Amino acid sequence: MVREFTSYTSLEAAMALLKKNAKVAPRRETVPLGRAYGRVLYGDVLSRYDIPTRDSSHMDGFAVRSSDLAAASPSSPVRLRRVEGSALGEIPNRVLKKGDAHSILTGGFLPAGADAVVQVERVKVSPGAVEVPNPAAKGEFVYPRGRDVKKGDTVLDAGRTLRGPDLVLLGSLHMETIPVYAKPRVAIIPTGNELSESIGDTEPGKVAETHTLLLSKLVEGAGAIPVHMPIVRDDAGEIGQSISVGLSVADVVLTVAGSSVSDTDLADQAIDGAGRPGVLVHGMKVHRGRVMGFGVARGKAVVILPGPIQGAVNAFVVMVYPLIRALLGRGFESPPSIPARVGSDWDVGKRYRDFTKVVYVRMKTEGEEVIVEPSIGETEKITFLTQSDGYLIVGEATTALKNGELVRVHRLAGLSSL
Repeated sequence: MVREFTSYTSLEAAMALLKKNAKVAPRRETVPLGRAYGRVLYGDVLSRYDIPTRDSSHMDGFAVRSSDLAAASPSSPVRLRRVEGSALGEIPNRVLKKGDAHSILTGGFLPAGADAVVQVERVKVSPGAVEVPNPAAKGEFVYPRGRDVKKGDTVLDAGRTLRGPDLVLLGSLHMETIPVYAKPRVAIIPTGNELSESIGDTEPGKVAETHTLLLSKLVEGAGAIPVHMPIVRDDAGEIGQSISVGLSVADVVLTVAGSSVSDTDLADQAIDGAGRPGVLVHGMKVHRGRVMGFGVARGKAVVILPGPIQGAVNAFVVMVYPLIRALLGRGFESPPSIPARVGSDWDVGKRYRDFTKVVYVRMKTEGEEVIVEPSIGETEKITFLTQSDGYLIVGEATTALKNGELVRVHRLAGLSSL
C-alpha cells in the first residue's frame, strides 16, 4: 500500500511529542579518573581538601620572616642564617626562628613562622648565610593555603562535560573514581534488499552499506555508544524483530531507510508492532528529510532516518543528537554553534518554504570573522557533505539569507572538522 503524506508535523511539535512519550532517564555510574575525559558529571564535585594544602612558594629562594627584613637596604643588607629546606612535597618539621632563611623550591611548603619568600637570584648566598638587600612584604611570593580551592567549595557542577584540565583538578582532589552519566547505547538498523555488508561488493543492484560508518561516528561524537545491527531486508516482520532486539540492548533505536512513501515503507508497521504507543510522527516539516519520523515502544524512542544520506544526517541532528544529550543529563540540547556571517545570498526555492531548513555550509575566516557559504546539491550526494563543514538551522518563517547576515553555524563531531 502506497502511503501519501497529506500533512507534516512541525519540528517543534514533533520534539514536544518525543519529550512527552519517551522515557528519558539518564543512568549513573562511576568510572576511573583516567577514563573520565569527555564524560558528563552527574553530581556536583565538592572539594574535601584545600589546594594548595599549605602555604607554598611561588619561587625558588628562601622562606623568611618579613619582620626580619624590615631594615634591609642595598647599602645595609640583612644577613640571615641559612637553613636547609625540605624536599618538594614534604612538610617542614621545624618552626622558622628569628633570623633564619629556609631554602625552598617553587611549590615547596613554607615552614611555620615564615610569611614571605625572597628569590634566590636577588640575594647573596654564602656558606651558612644569606644576605638580603631589600625588605620583603608579608605574603610576597607566597601561594596561600586554599588560594586555588578551599575545602567545601563546589569546584565542578553537575552536567559538566569533563575536559583535560578538569581531570587534573579531580586528581589534585585525590578522586580516583568519578561520578558520571552512563553513555547511552544507540542501535543502528540499516534496511533494504539492495544493501551489502561488503564494501567491496560490486554486484549489479547491490549497494555497500556505508551509512552506518557516518552514523556511528555521529553517535560517538554526541557521547553515546553505537550498537551495529545486521542489515535487514525489506520485510515488516524482519524489521520488527530487529527493532525488538535493538530495544533490548540499547536506549535508542535508529532505522535507516524504509521511511519513504513507496510500497516498501515498512518502518511504521514494524514500530507499531514493537509496542505502544508506536509511531507518533512520520513526516516532518524539515527540509531535507521530510519523511523522517519516530515512534516510542517500551518507553524508548525508535527514530526513522531517511535513506538519502543528507536526510539521514538531518534527522540525526534535529532529533537524535538532542535525545542522546538528554540521556546524558544535558537536556535536549542542540550541537554546539558559533557566530558567523553569510558570505552570499541564499534562498530556499519554491518548495518547502515554510519548513525548517537544514542548510549545509562551507566555512572560512576573514580577519576575526567566520564566513559561511551555503552549499548546493542533491540529497543523495555524499560529496555534498564532504565539502561542507557545518550547518545552519533556518526556521519555518525564514525563506532567504542575505549576504552579511549574522547567523549561528552548528559544528558536529563526526561531521565537521573541530
